[in-house]
Amino acid sequence: MFTFDNTTIIISVVLLLVALLTSFLNPFFRKVRITEYGVPTSTTESEETSEEEQHVEEEDKALAEPVVTEEPSNEDEPVEEEKEAITELSVTEEQLPTYPPITIIFTPHDNAQELAKNLPLYLNQDYPADFQVIVVAPQNDHETSDVLKRFASNSHLYTTFIPESSRYMSKKKLAITLGVKAAKYDWVIMADICCYPTGDNWLQAIARNCKEGKDLVVGYTRYEDETPAYRHFERHYLARYFMREYQHNKSYACPFNALAFRKSRFLSEEGFRGNLKYIRGEYDFTVNKYASGNNLVFENSFEGTLIEEASTEKVWLGKHLFYMENRQHLERTPQHRFLPYVDQTALHGNYFLQCIALAVSLLLGMWTISVAAGLSLIISIILRLVIGKKALRRFDIEIPAWKIIPYEIAIAWKHLGYKLKYHRADKYDFISHKL
Repeated sequence: MFTFDNTTIIISVVLLLVALLTSFLNPFFRKVRITEYGVPTSTTESEETSEEEQHVEEEDKALAEPVVTEEPSNEDEPVEEEKEAITELSVTEEQLPTYPPITIIFTPHDNAQELAKNLPLYLNQDYPADFQVIVVAPQNDHETSDVLKRFASNSHLYTTFIPESSRYMSKKKLAITLGVKAAKYDWVIMADICCYPTGDNWLQAIARNCKEGKDLVVGYTRYEDETPAYRHFERHYLARYFMREYQHNKSYACPFNALAFRKSRFLSEEGFRGNLKYIRGEYDFTVNKYASGNNLVFENSFEGTLIEEASTEKVWLGKHLFYMENRQHLERTPQHRFLPYVDQTALHGNYFLQCIALAVSLLLGMWTISVAAGLSLIISIILRLVIGKKALRRFDIEIPAWKIIPYEIAIAWKHLGYKLKYHRADKYDFISHKL
């Protein structure tokens, strides 16, 4: 029966409040800014508004004043309209981004097919300054060598090889280090050849952030459309934690596949020293070591995005297992993991509380609590669907709304599965030599 005593009311109110509060403990609820290509980053919304208001005031003032026509006293002097045009032009020129000469480094390993398909997209970038593309390949990779010969005449391309005898350090990190040393310019981008840019302005979008006082630029990466929906969801869900850290000057690691940094600082602080033996994690270790304060910029405009090709199940699993190993050697790991734990605890705790309350109240015939539990469950689902769908749409990730709830829940359980596989794995598989 329906009862409205103090205990029933308190339990019902608690269920509804928990449903509301936990729905906002959600990475999709925390707004992530999206940069706009072609818009000066120094211009804020308030500045734009004030300029607009000032323009309106000037127009009103001009209408109120009498119109007086005068001939210019000196023909050589520019008229007032020309002066205003010159002023506007000079302001516009000051706001235009500057593009430094830059180097892009690729380190393919058994990726001849991807190299043949994607390398031309980087060599043909529309870039107003000089740039070079360095490919560092294994010495005996004949397929890669054959592909590189096809592009040998391109003035932007430079090729070098790593020796097969390197045993005591990650070959990937060695290849990147050789590429950095061979780079002609101070700004260097390391990227993955299995990714391709969204257009010819990708390099401009990344390089416009290479400014004085900045040492790192992270470029956003997303999966291509053919990738399974859950992988799209999980990558973006987890990436939002990193993006929020970038925008709050608390950079931890880099889950993306484009990272620009200064050659001078990389070499002066001995590159990957301290993590050379770990086979993977070059993006994570670089950001973790060199990011401090506001010296990192995050570029996530459409033009500055790389599209990653769908990976095999083995590669997908390997990324998770190697990350679990690498994060043990990164600084600030507890701080980074705190918020995801809070969000997942709130998510599961809310559903668990609602299901228990609903089941017990139905068994005991406490219909008021049953209604409150059912209503709180509906509120939780609707809020999470609306918040999640809106956040995903902002990044052009089209996932059916009904999949958001099961995908959110699955993240924690899949993570547990990866953790069990990691603990069963041979730890020597994650390092380049045996001790």
